[in-house]
Amino acid sequence: MGSKPSIPVVKLPRDTVVIVTGASSGIGYETAKYIAMMGAKVILACRDQQKANEAMRRMDAEFQEEKRQNSTNIIRDDHLTVEFMQLDLASLDSTMKFIETFKAKYDRLNLLICNAGTYSKNKVMTEDNFELTYQVNYLSHFLIVAHLIPILMKSGKDCRIVFVCSEAHQKAKFDVVLAEQGKSTPYDATSIYNNTKLFQIMQMYCVDKILLHSDVEVCCVNPGVVDTDLYRNHLPEGEPGVRQFCMNCCGLIKTPHTGCATTVYAAVNPELIGISRGYYKHSRAAPSWPSKAGRDPEYQNFLWNCTRELLKKYIPSDIDKLLDVKVETNNKH
Repeated sequence: MGSKPSIPVVKLPRDTVVIVTGASSGIGYETAKYIAMMGAKVILACRDQQKANEAMRRMDAEFQEEKRQNSTNIIRDDHLTVEFMQLDLASLDSTMKFIETFKAKYDRLNLLICNAGTYSKNKVMTEDNFELTYQVNYLSHFLIVAHLIPILMKSGKDCRIVFVCSEAHQKAKFDVVLAEQGKSTPYDATSIYNNTKLFQIMQMYCVDKILLHSDVEVCCVNPGVVDTDLYRNHLPEGEPGVRQFCMNCCGLIKTPHTGCATTVYAAVNPELIGISRGYYKHSRAAPSWPSKAGRDPEYQNFLWNCTRELLKKYIPSDIDKLLDVKVETNNKH
């Protein structure tokens, strides 16, 4: 770890509690592993328990190797403190069960990393009658954030929410129907994916309004083009091997290890304490501007209120009162 300077490494307080969604593979796996090696207790919020168990075994083996190499700034415990909690983001009932399971066990949360994502080439509706990509990437994460903000706000100094976003949001044309209904016709896989990433940017601005007088910050990160299942599924039929080979040759595609650097940077870098509403495209870099649509307060407020309406069955009155915020229309940055 000491020989890999792209990933920031700091010593975290041993009572630090972290949630990483989609942590059994890809960027989420690497993010969870490195943050656990810094001393935090990390919850792997994943759908498949077997895959999560395999991931935890692999994390521990890689941790033992890091210790043998005398990597700096990592803990010297016998094992990492990592834990599986089941979360199927394609189900609002499962998402609520995850929330209640976490709240029953923990009374603090220092870091929430909304990492899990999907891209569905074909139209797939969830059990809740929403587009799969919309619900997994945006709606269920919204529900988790809404319910866990109160815990974050009482968990001490320097707590953070990190949305793993994408530069794909720059290509999105705000989809009013998707925002209102969680579905869109005709089905356009790329448009829906791009809009979910745009929605994450917009959500960041609204969440920031809730957190103004707290010790919690919120940000979005763009990990870049990373060799994950999501990336390979995003490619047109017949192209994965050819395009991946070309991008690898040009150095344009990252491994999950290098791809997690920006997420980890935004999650743990002490220099970012007190800096909220940032969009980070590179580790150790200043925040960048999201798209103009992402910064539009009218779009932000419209999406925010539509989402609250779609989730009203799952949001009790005290949480809904907390969510009753509005981004000022004269603030577009």
